[in-house]
Amino acid sequence: MRAVGYLRVSTEEQAASGLGLEAQRVRVVEELGRRGWECVGVLSDDGYTAANLERPAIREALALLRARKADALVVAKLDRLSRSLLDFAGLMAQARRQGWQLVALDLGLDTSTPSGELMAAVLASFAQYE
Repeated sequence: MRAVGYLRVSTEEQAASGLGLEAQRVRVVEELGRRGWECVGVLSDDGYTAANLERPAIREALALLRARKADALVVAKLDRLSRSLLDFAGLMAQARRQGWQLVALDLGLDTSTPSGELMAAVLASFAQYE
């Protein structure tokens, strides 16, 4: 399995200091190693909000997945990927359509497993209800 890691910090101060980015990077890279997955890159949006998906690195990560250069998107924490349940549900639908997996380490969300698919379906149901 080939995976792309995604990191994000929201404030310019966090971006400048590296606060949070290195911890996210270590967590993602260690997990990829533990699973024996190939890391095709770790992309970072420094100083961007998660209120929407208008961020250069997430767009690049999604392009890698769409082009089948990676099989999974891995984030240390779901809120680093998105704070919008509707955006998250959209990403889940995109992953299903395009055949890639999503892994959020903080929640144990891993759509490459049956229990992870169930959790993703529950989250998507809440988004649809909202």
